[in-house]
Amino acid sequence: MTPRHALLTAWDWEPSVVIGCAVLLTLYFGLVRPRQGSKAGLFVTGVAVLLIALVSPIDVLSDEYLFSVHMVQHLLLILIVIPLLIWAMPREFVEHGLARTSFGTIEEVLSKPALAWSVGTLTLAIWHVPLLYDLALTHEWLHIFQHLAFLVTAAIFWWPVLNPVCELRLTIGPAILYLFLASLFNSILGIAITFAPLGTYSAYLHPRDQLGILSLIRDQWRISPLGDQQLGGLLMWVPAGLIYFIFIVGAIVKWQSEPGHNPLGDPSESISRDSNVR
Repeated sequence: MTPRHALLTAWDWEPSVVIGCAVLLTLYFGLVRPRQGSKAGLFVTGVAVLLIALVSPIDVLSDEYLFSVHMVQHLLLILIVIPLLIWAMPREFVEHGLARTSFGTIEEVLSKPALAWSVGTLTLAIWHVPLLYDLALTHEWLHIFQHLAFLVTAAIFWWPVLNPVCELRLTIGPAILYLFLASLFNSILGIAITFAPLGTYSAYLHPRDQLGILSLIRDQWRISPLGDQQLGGLLMWVPAGLIYFIFIVGAIVKWQSEPGHNPLGDPSESISRDSNVR
């Protein structure tokens, strides 16, 4: 088997991931029951991206070979999967949940912009401390916890700007500031990783190469350990920042075209909001 073929067939159908995705779909179509096909499509797409990020060759490369691919995996979870899943939530379902005292109280606390922003950004930073990062790679249970932490805290982070109940979202000015500061934080973290010394993430210096694909990575792709680390930092610095910028531009465009419409909602949404609610 050639290294390229070994990589392409390296799908790890981890039962916890497969079952987790199946449960998500079952709960969504069994309990949420969206009336709009577009929302169902967003949810299915989000779960599909989640599954691909965690069982495809992306997972094998990120766990054993390339820091840069691990960064791609994390950014998919935080910047793609969670926004899609939140957009897929129908307004009436969320309102019903918030009407329950316990859920409403929790949401009211966690949706405070300062808290939500801090939880999301600091979780990302903490898990990229080299010691914790390497520990997660060597302990499967901690690695699973890391991914769950990214997903949960990303949901908390995105909630104030993507809340399906449009009256509870941030208004245009605070939303832009919220996202701009997140982009800036991401860029600073990416810059720090890009210019960190070789070996900062030591797990990638000497891969065990169980698949026999290291020659493909080093000789054909020409990705050295230092280049890999720098590429990972650049991915957090530039493409991730671009995604935040896209959200900001989308908010401004919607705000200008529909003054009564709250920015950053589901693209199919056309509900007006009272900007004085929060």
